[in-house]
Amino acid sequence: MTLSGREVLLVGRSFQSAHGLRDQLHRWGFRCHLAGDMRAASDLLRSRPVDLVLSNTHLSDGTGFGLVGTLTGLPVTAFLCLPVENGCFWLPAIDAGKECLGLPALRPREFASTLEKMARNLAAEPLVN
Repeated sequence: MTLSGREVLLVGRSFQSAHGLRDQLHRWGFRCHLAGDMRAASDLLRSRPVDLVLSNTHLSDGTGFGLVGTLTGLPVTAFLCLPVENGCFWLPAIDAGKECLGLPALRPREFASTLEKMARNLAAEPLVN
């Protein structure tokens, strides 16, 4: 997965209380924006570019899969959080604007490692505003 910037959009009500994930993203140098549903995510995406989208698969007004359809072609990387019995799997959905659904799902530790690797790569690049 590739990532060029530090802006992250978290989509879904469960992210409102997922302070652990947000705290870890902040420690890695990401700036987080929250959207409770697809509509709020679309509004935010129209007003500011983001580099990474993390979305629940089930949203109050649609699905993460529907959101992925609106992101295809944008310079964004996206993952969908698929809940399972005692946790979740992270589905790679878009890599730098190209749909990649169908790649193997990541377990939480693999996903954290992927995000940390992205953060290390970003740390080696200058921040452009």
